[in-house]
Amino acid sequence: MSKSISISRRARIWAMKQFPETYVRLSRAYNSRLWKSERQGLEGGIRPEGAPSVLFYSYYRCGSMFLSRALRDLALANGLQHLDYCSYFVKVHPEQGSKLFDKEILSRAFHPKGCYYGTLRRAYPIPSHQLYRSVLLLRDPRDCLVSHYYSVRDSHTLNNLGNLTARREALEIDIDQWVIRHAGQYAEDFRQFHDQLVGKPGVLFLRYEEMVTAFPEFILKIAEHAGLQQKTQVIDRIVQQADFEVSGENILSHKRSVQPGNHLKKLKRATVDELNEALCGILELFDYR
Repeated sequence: MSKSISISRRARIWAMKQFPETYVRLSRAYNSRLWKSERQGLEGGIRPEGAPSVLFYSYYRCGSMFLSRALRDLALANGLQHLDYCSYFVKVHPEQGSKLFDKEILSRAFHPKGCYYGTLRRAYPIPSHQLYRSVLLLRDPRDCLVSHYYSVRDSHTLNNLGNLTARREALEIDIDQWVIRHAGQYAEDFRQFHDQLVGKPGVLFLRYEEMVTAFPEFILKIAEHAGLQQKTQVIDRIVQQADFEVSGENILSHKRSVQPGNHLKKLKRATVDELNEALCGILELFDYR
């Protein structure tokens, strides 16, 4: 994870801000030529054998991009095939994302052996879930909301028209209004994660805060749970490349702030109180109160 913003990323963000509609169209056209494996998997054409498949669940702004890439490398080194259905729908068919709640489609798209599926952004009702080795990574939802606001407003890639609409909304209102407006969706999705995954057979629940403060132990715990500990040299490389330091806050950076409790710095006291009330049940369920 680079500490600086690359020239290519700056150029991409500039293009998104100057020509947002054009960028969305070009992104859709480019991605429509990719994702061959995901298309095949959704039709039931990928059913390998081997070790138990791994499911990686996480939510927005929980460090999921970094960890998913690390788990992808580890899974590939251990002979699993990577399939990322959520990214496929976001980038190619955003209007069809609800298909991942269709049990008939899920029964074709997911196979309990030989695959790594991630990142999964919702608690999808995958059949025979206990046969998989699942990892759930979540963060204090108040910090997620703050980080999500800045990402949507300033740096998130405009993959579809929904992203563009979200950016325009974030530019029209301030952060305090935005987090209150979106707290209900967070509460609903986090509750689904809790009710369908936490404590269930084969599911390892971990917190983002543990990842950024004790990463070597964190990744070893995942590797052991998921059965991905065969390639220790890959684990060593992932640990060496992990970097959770942020020298200075940059609104263009995907990694803006990793320290727990950032919502206390960015929100008004009254907003924090209102957010605590709106998320009260979730904060208690995940021991963030």
